[in-house]
Amino acid sequence: MIGDRDWTPKHKNLAFVKLRGDSLLGFLLQAASGTYVAAGATFTENTIAVILTMIAVLALSIQIARGYFLRILRKFTLRLAADMWWLIYIILRDASIFLMVFLGFMFFWPGVYQDFPIGMPFAPLSIDLFAMALVMLLVVDTDEEPFYNSMLTILVIAGSLLYITGIVLVTESPVALSILPPTVSNSTSNIWGFANVYLNSVNNPSLSIYTFYVCFGILVLCGLVAILYSFKGGIFNRFIEPKPKPVVKDVMPPSEKK
Repeated sequence: MIGDRDWTPKHKNLAFVKLRGDSLLGFLLQAASGTYVAAGATFTENTIAVILTMIAVLALSIQIARGYFLRILRKFTLRLAADMWWLIYIILRDASIFLMVFLGFMFFWPGVYQDFPIGMPFAPLSIDLFAMALVMLLVVDTDEEPFYNSMLTILVIAGSLLYITGIVLVTESPVALSILPPTVSNSTSNIWGFANVYLNSVNNPSLSIYTFYVCFGILVLCGLVAILYSFKGGIFNRFIEPKPKPVVKDVMPPSEKK
């Protein structure tokens, strides 16, 4: 009978689970909450990191292809077609920047730093740059001002290159070292060994936590700027902006007029 059996797990990863009774489902749930959920979380984090690489490439491509979109835009003879073409550009640009910040918030959870190799300080710093770009889209009109568009381009290019560099150089360093000969892979003189030892979040927790402090502070500042700007023209203006004084006309009685 199930109720008479000892369902204590023998595997070392499930040693914390000890269950006697008639609940086989309870044992399975407790087992799943340990090893399987942890493995699923790590798989999800790795998947998001890979997806962010593709989004970074998309954001970089769209931003540097602005001149191409403008050149094609001038060739349209129908206003509707031109509007749809420009709308596609705006959606791809803004959505890619937003998704980098939205999904990249994962890198500001310190517990993730020990789950898989994260490039430090590449990944969190790149998300900060995309957050700055997102705030710039909110605050100023980058499509009308060439200076602001240049600043947005610099932020997107820098953020994309930082993230891609962290993925290729640090996250993939264990795979690269496994291919190299042992005499090379065990040395920090090559770029893969140096990145794996000193820039890997798993192998260098001190750098990871200091990077978190700095980059999370920058992210909070970007959020505060966005929040304060969202109140512009809102309810707080009645407390901030002075009320206009009523204009009192100096009306003289007819007897005093010359």
